[in-house]
Amino acid sequence: MKVIPVAGHDSMLLNIGGAHNAYFTRNIVVLTDNAGHTGIGEAPGGDVIYQTLVDAIPMVLGQEVARLNKVVQQVHKGNQAADFDTFGKGAWTFELRVNAVAALEAALLDLLGKALNVPVCELLGPGKQREAITVLGYLFYIGDRTKTDLPYVENTPGNHEWYQLRHQKAMNSEAVVRLAEASQDRYGFKDFKLKGGVLPGEQEIDTVRALKKRFPDARITVDPNGAWLLDEAISLCKGLNDVLTYAEDPCGAETGLLRT
Repeated sequence: MKVIPVAGHDSMLLNIGGAHNAYFTRNIVVLTDNAGHTGIGEAPGGDVIYQTLVDAIPMVLGQEVARLNKVVQQVHKGNQAADFDTFGKGAWTFELRVNAVAALEAALLDLLGKALNVPVCELLGPGKQREAITVLGYLFYIGDRTKTDLPYVENTPGNHEWYQLRHQKAMNSEAVVRLAEASQDRYGFKDFKLKGGVLPGEQEIDTVRALKKRFPDARITVDPNGAWLLDEAISLCKGLNDVLTYAEDPCGAETGLLRT
């Protein structure tokens, strides 16, 4: 079992918590059995998840891959007994531990599928349900990287417009629609979701409307990460049945999530 931290350049993507760093990080789990098969899993980056996975290695080595549920539960129990809440974030640090276990479970499932010569979907529930799925294109407002001394890059190598646009400031509807056009041309996205919680709700709904106008056949959704008040969310989304497919987490739980 190997745990490999990797990093790559990110853009100044904005959300309710601020901006993405100049780099994204991931922890990759690579498992190899004695027959030479390899299974791979992925988790968010960071020292807590990395160390959780490294500490799990003695519990994984030598185990039968067919008993993957037993292995995962052993690692999960060990995490529950550990004191990870050193940052005082409670549920967030619990989530970090779950991410680590999920990466290990994914790698074990991949390894078992390789050993049995079947895709992982055949190991889960009723198996394969469809031949293809529609992948959602995620759109962000992008901050001005020149206003910070963080090492954001100016562009990503490549000839397509997308590689330049994804690093440039995009703080209005026109700029976000342009990002959607470029990402659709590069990757073929048919549906889009806007990451909100950045600008006033009215402006973000204007961007949703602009996206729907430009892509009338697309499913347009928005995720403000709970930034709106309940009454505000109801007001903003009212009358958008033909524009907005759904709003993900439009408001927080402070005043309740249900209004009858």
